[in-house]
Amino acid sequence: MGTEDTKHAFSHLQDQPDVQEDVLVIDFDNLSAIDAVLSNVSEWGCRLTSDDIKSLYKTIGIKGRDANKLVKAHVTSVKGNDAAVVFAKNEKTVADKRREKRNSVNIPVKIADLEGITEISGTIVDAANNGCRVKAQGLTALPEEVLLTMKKFSKPVVAEFAWRNETSAGMRLLWNRTLEEGADDDDGDAADQIDLEVEGV
Repeated sequence: MGTEDTKHAFSHLQDQPDVQEDVLVIDFDNLSAIDAVLSNVSEWGCRLTSDDIKSLYKTIGIKGRDANKLVKAHVTSVKGNDAAVVFAKNEKTVADKRREKRNSVNIPVKIADLEGITEISGTIVDAANNGCRVKAQGLTALPEEVLLTMKKFSKPVVAEFAWRNETSAGMRLLWNRTLEEGADDDDGDAADQIDLEVEGV
């Protein structure tokens, strides 16, 4: 259902963090064009790298090597020569799919790798049942899957990065995953899940 919608012109690079492609990026806000390298492609977005990356504003079009159409996207942040980008069409599709609104919240959170070796403190700034956005320093030092620990939750929540840069990230919440991989404690998670959605409404 709706597979068409979740596909984008760079689907062939999806979930292959080391694969790169040269692209042309058009900025619709200031009508500039730059050459960039596209990488870290997911269903949600990608990373763009270029010496001219700071000339980009928010709304862009990305043209692949053999493509005859632009993929519309939004720059969510720029750090050094890298920009974190979310595909515009996909943003809407994912929102439609989950049929839930994001709520602005301000929830302190600890983000750590699954072994608890590296841990950083941050803040969840918007949240819904299936995902949230966090702000913290040093997010790129963490692996793809992490644990989110919040004071109001009885146990950590497993999450994975949809996109990230040094100071903010979009995360998918993996409610069906537990540290024990197979503990059947879904009811408690569901209650926490609802709390996270309504917090701050």
